[in-house]
Amino acid sequence: MTKIKYQTVTGMHDVFGREQIFYDKVEEVARKIANFYSFQKISTPILEDQDLFIRSVGEGTDIVEKEMFTLKTKGKDLLVLRPEGTASVFRAYLENGMQSLPQPVKLWYYGPFFRYERPQAGRYRQFWQIGFELIGDASPVLDAETILIAYNLLKDLGFKKVVVNINSIGCEECRKDFKKALSSFLKNKKETLCSDCKRRAETNILRILDCKNPKCQQILNEAPQIVDYLCPDCKNHFKQVLEFLEEIEIPYKLDPFLVRGLDYYNRTVFEIGFEENKEEEAIGSLIGGGRYDNLSKALKTDFVPAVGFSMGVERVVSLMKLKEIELNLKKKQGVFIVQVGDLAKKKALRMMEELRKAKIDVFEAISKDSMKLQLTKANKLAINIVLIIGQQEALNNTVILKDMVTGKQSTVKQENIAKEIKKRIK
Repeated sequence: MTKIKYQTVTGMHDVFGREQIFYDKVEEVARKIANFYSFQKISTPILEDQDLFIRSVGEGTDIVEKEMFTLKTKGKDLLVLRPEGTASVFRAYLENGMQSLPQPVKLWYYGPFFRYERPQAGRYRQFWQIGFELIGDASPVLDAETILIAYNLLKDLGFKKVVVNINSIGCEECRKDFKKALSSFLKNKKETLCSDCKRRAETNILRILDCKNPKCQQILNEAPQIVDYLCPDCKNHFKQVLEFLEEIEIPYKLDPFLVRGLDYYNRTVFEIGFEENKEEEAIGSLIGGGRYDNLSKALKTDFVPAVGFSMGVERVVSLMKLKEIELNLKKKQGVFIVQVGDLAKKKALRMMEELRKAKIDVFEAISKDSMKLQLTKANKLAINIVLIIGQQEALNNTVILKDMVTGKQSTVKQENIAKEIKKRIK
């Protein structure tokens, strides 16, 4: 009979073992940050209406043009596997009447997202993201708070020399003159641009500034800068954001060509990475975000200002490994039950339930019969207290309690074991 070899779908990957510990660590740190800054977690469906992303992200973006996983239901609805989190969270904000809550509403999320793109190091077709959104307030201090949260998230994960790259892309009014100036600058240079930028020059010229092609970047080094075209309101907004960052001593660099790749952004945009390093450059920036007051207009609803950011977990985990960042895992404070024989297995099952009710963590290898194998596993888990139930202990309703650090052991009645363990676990 021919064996069928099943593998993960192209661009997908399994997360388990030590890899899963890294993912759990990232989520744990994000949760602590969220709790401190009073964010509530939100979980949105993986499937959303296709039109939500066409309107919010923008028809001329790579996500909409090339990367969305689209499916047609039996009822002929067009749905997509969500390619990013902001539009979904904003949709949930509107649909669930969160406008009536005290503003801004602070929400954070953690989950899988999907984009059809060429798989490469740290980049998958199913990937995990963490995001923070502040919805319902246009104050520049929230832009600074958002950047502070993103910065602290990376610092708390153990990264050093973190730097914020920041720019303002203004509002629709001040972008009009800039687009004219940029178009004029590129008029005689279009033939030297990459094929994507030639198309972007006709559809959405700001997307050219986001191009990573070295030839295009070289041309853009001499291009006009959008900060020189900001209207008074946008200029003042950006000035205040920078002043707040200086007050809280967040290191930043002005990047006049930073625009982000999504249409809903306006005014403040930022990315957070590291000082120049070839290994880190291969991974790219870890966090990106900004203000997206334009999203409400794109979705044809009442004006709702908002600001936020997202972080790619795969890239973060890759860099944590590269930099050999310690996970600082808490030492296991439970007990390991070793049993030998069928009657001992029955007693072990009962004891596990009693210890669970006493809120004591239990580890075991109950399907195994070898005492040596079970003790080896307890050692690998670095568990200090081992409970041993052999045939004699099972008959006498006792258990041998062994301290794996000192080697000392004592015999304890099974009904007293929870009380005895609590004396020893601090």
